[in-house]
Amino acid sequence: MGTPPLSPWAVLVPPLVLVGLWAPCVVSRQPNFIVILADDVGWGDLGANWAETKETPHLDQLAAEGTRFVDFHSAASTCSPSRASLLTGRLGLRNGVTHNFAISSLGGLPRNETTLAEVLREAGYSTGAIGKWHLGHHGHHHPNSRGFDYYFGIPYSHDMGCTDTPGYNLPPCPPCPRHSSTARVVSKDCYTEVALPLLENITIVQQPVELSSLARRYAEEAERFIQRASARGQPFFLYLALAHMHVPLLPPLPPAPGRGIYGASLGEMDALVGRVKEAADGLGRGSTLLWFTGDNGPWAQKCELAGRLGPFVGAWQRQRG
Repeated sequence: MGTPPLSPWAVLVPPLVLVGLWAPCVVSRQPNFIVILADDVGWGDLGANWAETKETPHLDQLAAEGTRFVDFHSAASTCSPSRASLLTGRLGLRNGVTHNFAISSLGGLPRNETTLAEVLREAGYSTGAIGKWHLGHHGHHHPNSRGFDYYFGIPYSHDMGCTDTPGYNLPPCPPCPRHSSTARVVSKDCYTEVALPLLENITIVQQPVELSSLARRYAEEAERFIQRASARGQPFFLYLALAHMHVPLLPPLPPAPGRGIYGASLGEMDALVGRVKEAADGLGRGSTLLWFTGDNGPWAQKCELAGRLGPFVGAWQRQRG
């Protein structure tokens, strides 16, 4: 994606964080870990942060029952660097990832970097990554080579086309007009068929990926992964990197009046998180830490298809956003 209009101030006043902590009284020696990373979600997209938001009841309940971090910092303002930092615990200047990887990129997260999945697999965990990877998609940069036993998802952002029609890497939803009242016609001006591959481990299982069913498939695969680990009596680490709330937004049902496409997509993301939490509560053997966060804040150039900043709109955003 393009660089979202985040300012240093926006990073200092946590633009994107809500954390759910599920900690029952009885804790095993090896708890399960689920990290859910939303793409381009805004601080104000969560009702627990911004009372005007009504589409996130599951996430709001997660915040109410658990721990909410209000001073949390994204490591970068774009996708690849923030994900590299999340999985290595090191900032981009140290781990070597300072820019987004493109479709044509041959490299990825440096192989001498240790990922959280590699550490936990050494400790006996079943490790799975579901969703957007964006840390290299050739050879040993694939998730299966970076500590994950299982992978299901797309190798980079779902607006990164790989065909000449409608265009190589063209933005699926162009920036909306700034000096005109003309509204964008999403069904006409935005496209979704960009020939993206959907991978299960190293096998392409669908191309082009059907974006309207992607959230459902991610939820199903997350449930299966949790079930498999539970059946083996093995602790697990699940890294679930959502397509929400990155453009193009394509909720499966027509949005309800007043909600718009963004609100409908936000509700779909919330339902997905609720479904994963339900599976973890039922099969996680009473010891699962579930953490929800975002990667780098909203892509404000996408206007009505971008996340809500809440109160954090300073001079930098007004000039650049």
